[in-house]
Amino acid sequence: MNIDITEQAKAELLKLNIGGDQFLRIDIIPGGCSGMTYNAAIDTEMRESDATMYCDDDICIVADSGSAMFLDGLKIDYSSDLIKSGFRFISPNSVKSCGCGASFSA
Repeated sequence: MNIDITEQAKAELLKLNIGGDQFLRIDIIPGGCSGMTYNAAIDTEMRESDATMYCDDDICIVADSGSAMFLDGLKIDYSSDLIKSGFRFISPNSVKSCGCGASFSA
């Protein structure tokens, strides 16, 4: 399993104090126009079914086993655009996404 994170996204995550005992948890949940959406949150508790998707000296990204299969190859970026700023999740596994880009299907 592999996740790529840009330097901009990593810098923004570090501003949120992710590191040490805190990590980013990404879950795939049902919803949106195309069927699935990303849910990201800061967490400190590993679960038995968790997989570490990315980890370096500064940050770790974790997902449950059900979400992990959709995250392989995911690229996490951060944009400071005036209109649509924030984290962006770009997946090579999505075959369709809604017009606003908030949901996808694989």
